[in-house]
Amino acid sequence: MQKNGNKWKKIVVIIFVMLLAAVVLCCFSKDVMAKSKPVVMPPDNVSVQMKSATSLKIKWSKCKNADGYIIYRYNKKAKKYVRVHTAKKNQRSWVDKNLKTGKIYQYKVASYKTVKGKKKRSKKSYAVSAIAHTKKSKKVNALIISLYANRENEMGICSKLRISGNIIEEDSKIPNPVVISNKLVWSSSDESIAKVDQDGRVTAMDKEGTCYITARAHNGVKKKIKLNIVNYARPKSFPYYDGGHKYVNIMLTTYRENVFNIATYFTVNGKEDVWGDIKMDEEGNITGYPDLDNIAEIENDIRTILVNFPLVTEIFYSNEKVEFLMKFDKYGDSYCRIFYSVDDDMSDTIGRLAPHWAYTQFSPM
Repeated sequence: MQKNGNKWKKIVVIIFVMLLAAVVLCCFSKDVMAKSKPVVMPPDNVSVQMKSATSLKIKWSKCKNADGYIIYRYNKKAKKYVRVHTAKKNQRSWVDKNLKTGKIYQYKVASYKTVKGKKKRSKKSYAVSAIAHTKKSKKVNALIISLYANRENEMGICSKLRISGNIIEEDSKIPNPVVISNKLVWSSSDESIAKVDQDGRVTAMDKEGTCYITARAHNGVKKKIKLNIVNYARPKSFPYYDGGHKYVNIMLTTYRENVFNIATYFTVNGKEDVWGDIKMDEEGNITGYPDLDNIAEIENDIRTILVNFPLVTEIFYSNEKVEFLMKFDKYGDSYCRIFYSVDDDMSDTIGRLAPHWAYTQFSPM
């Protein structure tokens, strides 16, 4: 009996310890989640403009759930941003006065929310800078950003383009004033659609859709453009074709996903000096696979087309294009072809950028 009693005591102790550990772990997890999740986000659209020769005006957008905002100014001696003003919930701007004319000032803004009597601050916003100057000053702040496209064919104009920006200076009585910084900060509203580097080069991704590319000047002045990213390897976006050819229709309906997968693979993964054609010999063996990374991911698509398509078919590839050649006989005297190319002069507007262009070509039947 004594042994059984001790046994049950041990079981009760173990259960108690486990329950206690579970409670502690739960509380710890909640605490970690509470600390990792920000109470409020930093404000957006932060900018700074000259108010007078001795004052600058800092502006920002409303931040959801914020109870107020904190303005920081960079202190050179302290080598950090120091709080200079706390703004109320409904404030969207603040004027920093008694500044030194001709000096450049840098600012950041944070939002805060009061929780249990304490201010829970967000991270600081991106930095903005401006100079307090007179109308006769040679150095001024940015006023407007002008964007334009510079297409670079050697990069593949349908996968990349470069957006350049001119910064128009603030009004000044001095001819040809110099803006304090010509550097632009670039960003994309959706990097799954298009990415942009800090030289303004935009790269279209595989995903179709619309996104915005934004350029921001030193003082927060912004300019954005709209990009419609279209993957023309997709049959639904097939240009230059009116749907009047039987075998092209079969290729773009029954085999549409196979075609899309193959075209996307080669126009994205193609390498210089890697070219050839994939075809099926009389014994049913498929030859011509290139030495490219992850080629196995499209082998089933290639086999599906070459084995089952009603016409004799070959797939030509290079670093610039992939071509589906549909021959009415093995000699190819009569044929139709579908091309997918990464470089085509159809891209004549900044609003339409595509990683793949497609077009068709027919021989006389």
